[in-house]
Amino acid sequence: MTVLRVTGLWKSFGSQSVLTGVDLEVPQGSLTAVLGPSGSGKTTLLRVVAGFERGDRGSVTLGSGVVDDGHHYVPPEHRGIGYVPQEGSLFPHLTVRANVAFGVRGSRRRRRGPHAPATLSGGEGPALPVDDLIEMVGLTGLGGRYPHQLSGGQQQRVALARALAVRPGLVLLDEPFSSLDTGLRSSVRADVQAVLRSRGTTAVLVTHDQDEALSVADQVAVVHAGRIDQCGTPQELYDHPSDPTLARFLGDANVVAATIQGDRVATPFGPLPWRVGPGMRAPQGAVTALVRPEQLRVETGDGPGMRARVVRCEFHGHDTVVTVEPIAPLPAPGTPDGGEAIVGSGSVTVRSEGNLVLPDRTPVRITATGSVLTWPSAVRGAAR
Repeated sequence: MTVLRVTGLWKSFGSQSVLTGVDLEVPQGSLTAVLGPSGSGKTTLLRVVAGFERGDRGSVTLGSGVVDDGHHYVPPEHRGIGYVPQEGSLFPHLTVRANVAFGVRGSRRRRRGPHAPATLSGGEGPALPVDDLIEMVGLTGLGGRYPHQLSGGQQQRVALARALAVRPGLVLLDEPFSSLDTGLRSSVRADVQAVLRSRGTTAVLVTHDQDEALSVADQVAVVHAGRIDQCGTPQELYDHPSDPTLARFLGDANVVAATIQGDRVATPFGPLPWRVGPGMRAPQGAVTALVRPEQLRVETGDGPGMRARVVRCEFHGHDTVVTVEPIAPLPAPGTPDGGEAIVGSGSVTVRSEGNLVLPDRTPVRITATGSVLTWPSAVRGAAR
């Protein structure tokens, strides 16, 4: 079942077009990430779905009911939606328990109100007890505290509990983790994901963080310039990006000019096996090839592949980022070591089969300091 369907949605503010024909479907029980850079239109899309803004053209359907199509409009409080804003927006003069209870009371008022019931069936049924909601988000014993007595992560959990109090059929999360530091962001994100999955709640998460989108979502919709460029599972988007720009946006990528030569593609890394993405025609001649950093291996000494000098190593704990520049063979190669600025020379080889050939829209050649390579720290000793 589809909980949310957006069809041909356009939205402008004055002469500025923000959404330019967005199409999106969100299945029941899924977590969908709307991913895009600042100014791409992702937050505007969320606000139109929530009912805070009205679309200029197109339609928004929740469950089986149209809530905005240019003629028919259902106000936010009658859409059966829970909303978690970026900063939590808790009432500072109310305790945790009172903030959550506000959502419960709002849910009851909507069910008793004179308007049509919530479009999504999640808005029906008895509200959960406030203390159960607080326990659900991991804040047992903190019900008497005020927002200023909580950490940023705890405030976001209170905002989630308040959103869930309305028993929503859909929860919208507007970059709720962006203000948290890196370590806290990861743990709070995991906790929120666990709560949503335990209840089978359908959710849409707006984010500009690629790692966040790829790690938590069932499907990712990448928004660029007011339109969804590609939508699919995280694995599909990472393995089969539709163009070089999207390939780079979804993680480190070596995107290089190449030439098809039968069953091989000639690249700066040497001849490689290749494949095309789903729905693409097999190209001929000049193409653009995608090689992900994890496919690459840096070796010292003479060998196949691209001759290169390691000019910088950055140790990040979980991996090491190595920057190289293509060169002619040099004598006395050394072993890559993150403690040195210029480390020596060797070769860069591709160790995975089936490299993706992308549409030849913006071919990029390796330049003097072009490639960014990574390999897990655990296997750094394999670089020889």
